[in-house]
Amino acid sequence: MNLNNSSGSLNVFEAYVETAITNHFSVKLGRQKVELDNGRLFSAANWRQSARAHDGINLIYNNNRIHSELITSFNQTSERIFDTDFSPTSFTNYKLLNVHYLKAKLNEHFSLTTINAADSYQSKTNTKTLYTRGTSGGRLDFEKGNLYLTLSGYYQYGQLQTGNRISAYYFQPEIQLKTNKLTTRLGAEYMSGDNANKTTDISKSFVPLYGVAWRFMGNMDYFTSFPTDLKNGGLINPYLFLIYDLNKKVSLRSDFHLFYLQNKVKNNEDQVVDSYLGFENDLSIHYKCNSFTMIDFGFSYMAAKKSMETLKAGNSSIIPVWSYVMITFKPELFNFKK
Repeated sequence: MNLNNSSGSLNVFEAYVETAITNHFSVKLGRQKVELDNGRLFSAANWRQSARAHDGINLIYNNNRIHSELITSFNQTSERIFDTDFSPTSFTNYKLLNVHYLKAKLNEHFSLTTINAADSYQSKTNTKTLYTRGTSGGRLDFEKGNLYLTLSGYYQYGQLQTGNRISAYYFQPEIQLKTNKLTTRLGAEYMSGDNANKTTDISKSFVPLYGVAWRFMGNMDYFTSFPTDLKNGGLINPYLFLIYDLNKKVSLRSDFHLFYLQNKVKNNEDQVVDSYLGFENDLSIHYKCNSFTMIDFGFSYMAAKKSMETLKAGNSSIIPVWSYVMITFKPELFNFKK
């Protein structure tokens, strides 16, 4: 299975069976999307043509206070009798993935989320060797009235697909306030990176696994492939989101992003570039026609600095723009109740 397949073909996004063992425990088996927490580490990424799904088994436990998922997914090249083999040409597909997700409601205002994941890649020289990368962390939420506070953080350790060691981290604080029709979200992402002035065998570049990027780092998708799009330099992304509900059908949104390198990156002249990369603004209108039809229009632009050329090439003196129109149609074709 190719998690990031973009070729034009007839494919199946999800094909699974789910059965309830008890009132609180169920099992899901087959090809399925994995969407955990806010989607930063695991998302279906369904803006892409093929989206992202995993072949595996999910053990789900759910009650009024706790939701837990234990996921195991596995890939191999073909049916084999005595052993397994899965070493694709790129590093986008793991051979083995194990994930535990837990969300617990601590009390009326606080909730805790934890994610512990281990993805393993087969060595290209020895089929019996697996390089495993671990990612552990979670989120603490506080909600009272119109105020919402959250802090998430993750630490990455183990081995990369190349066999090199990794020791990287990520954290994201955010405050959200709702006043009448306006929702304001102020926060930042801090993703560790490597120092180009210091040679080391241990990678400091955090990789947000199989999550979605545009939801956090802007609709123009300047940063989607990690750590390649950052030249291993990491990223600091302060943001401000403003969402205004005109009425029950129409809402306006404006997202502001500032982008900074977290660590030192060098250009082709072996010079360290300025850490400030640029500013992005995403504007959008959401119109709900009826219960099953939505229309979205968006417009984005980037004011990039000279240092962005080192990461993404191009000409920083030109302001790139991007716009889209999306129509979502979700009718209920069949409904049966016994």
